[in-house]
Amino acid sequence: MSTTLTGFDLSGKVAVVTGSTRGIGCAISEAFGAAGAAIVAHGTDRNEVDARVADWSARGWRTAGCVADLAATHGVHELRRSVESSFGAVDILVLNASVEIIQPWQELTDEAMQRQSQVNLHATVGLIQAFLPTMSSRGWGRILAIGSVQEERPNAGHLFYAATKAAQTSMLLNLARNERAPGVTFNVLRPGAILTDRNRARLADPAFEASVVERIPSGRIGVPTDCAGAALLLCSDAGSYINGAVLSVDGGMRL
Repeated sequence: MSTTLTGFDLSGKVAVVTGSTRGIGCAISEAFGAAGAAIVAHGTDRNEVDARVADWSARGWRTAGCVADLAATHGVHELRRSVESSFGAVDILVLNASVEIIQPWQELTDEAMQRQSQVNLHATVGLIQAFLPTMSSRGWGRILAIGSVQEERPNAGHLFYAATKAAQTSMLLNLARNERAPGVTFNVLRPGAILTDRNRARLADPAFEASVVERIPSGRIGVPTDCAGAALLLCSDAGSYINGAVLSVDGGMRL
């Protein structure tokens, strides 16, 4: 006798994954689209957004595009306006977009710190303020932050970036503990070494790649789709009793 799991069905849900035109954000959005959710192609490059919308629409998924720079003061407002005009209320928010600027601590610049703070922290608060009230009033919602292995084991050039990601995780855990919104969950998915455009150049160095793989018990670099299944669990009814979790998708790299 076989058992069918229905808790992963997202039909009728609206999902916003920030930074969803490439990498981990794209893989997560595609998992949500395949599960029945309406999805938003969000990014800062019009050509990339349009290409993603065309691809997803061709697969039969409900989709819309949004160009909004979360580093700009109006970025959160533009994203909210665009999404709600296309689909109405948002059920799932994945805080994936981030800015990572690698600098030695002695050379940290105000500009770099401000940009990372604006996207990784200020936009996080703004997006939660924009979408959480409706989730709470409707009695169903998922907010998921994409964290980083740098939070606990930061590399030398990641002092400020790692601090912003740790602070973002703190925000999600604070909400999970204190918001007490029935039907709404707050979780963090923490990828390890994943082959994305951001990491591709560094991992193209065979010596560097070998040094990274040596630290991973699973013996390989991850790919964006490795994160998609975990995100689907945390953002569906199948994960309805998972709240305040920090789930590592890193092949054991944290150990």
